[in-house]
Amino acid sequence: MPQEKPKRIIQKVVYQCLGYREGERILLITDDSLKDLAEYFYHGIKTLGVEVILLRIIPRRIHGEEPPPEVAAALRTTDIALLITEKSLSHTRARQKACRKYGVRIASLPGITIDILNRSIDIDYKTMQAQAKKLARKLSCANEVRIKTKLGTDLTMSIKGRKALEDNGLYVKNGAFGNLPAGEVCIAPVEGTTEGTLIVDASFSSIGKLDKPIKVEIKDGYARKINDARLKRTLSGLGKSALNIAEFGLGLNPKARVSGNILEDEKALNTAHIALGDNLSFAGRVKAKCHLDGVFLNPIVYLDNKKLTVS
Repeated sequence: MPQEKPKRIIQKVVYQCLGYREGERILLITDDSLKDLAEYFYHGIKTLGVEVILLRIIPRRIHGEEPPPEVAAALRTTDIALLITEKSLSHTRARQKACRKYGVRIASLPGITIDILNRSIDIDYKTMQAQAKKLARKLSCANEVRIKTKLGTDLTMSIKGRKALEDNGLYVKNGAFGNLPAGEVCIAPVEGTTEGTLIVDASFSSIGKLDKPIKVEIKDGYARKINDARLKRTLSGLGKSALNIAEFGLGLNPKARVSGNILEDEKALNTAHIALGDNLSFAGRVKAKCHLDGVFLNPIVYLDNKKLTVS
């Protein structure tokens, strides 16, 4: 743990990001990998005079794998939850049910490090919220997206009738959910419509920062050819649904950078990401055993043939 504990950051998370109200309880879910950082959160929140509970589980094998039923039950009975785990619980049924049915406000921090915490949390959320709202409106009103990069990404997808989601870091309404660090707008492409070539040159879930780009050929909304053995091993045995093109997103966090940690990477400015697998939490229709993001740099995006300005 650092010599100078960022108390200001914990206060910002509790009071501004999650909108703590007097008398509420905060549940921390962690695993063996991130127990030290979770305990730091536990002690920091306790000093604020807030009722806080810490639960620790065995690390999940892959992003999106369900937690034990005891965790799902605990999530339903708290007011606020922080998911401080190595593998993301964001796209699990347990998390979704806690938010949608029981109104729990949840922030997910998969793979968080003290460096990311110090670097990417203390930002101007009101400014980013306004920017995210504007971008989400543009995506929600569009019918088709085309994404290109100089390295060779060239994808088209329908987003007709789909609503873009804002991850703006302010989860103060009942049932609100997002990541910390925050800062993206994302949307689920219409299933079966994504076509073309994806070149991921920044990072990929389950792999980290890339030393060479990964090429994915996409047809009828599914990844058909992948040139990276590590990614193919991760996807092996998870079924066709794991190859679904689940998400398109754009980063908005001015302090995030590509560090090899997807949690932060997908929030960095001048990046985009495409995810494989589950998209139910994005109002899509595919249930899968994983949700894996590939982050790439300097995207050129067109909405209905008009170039998009992210500002």
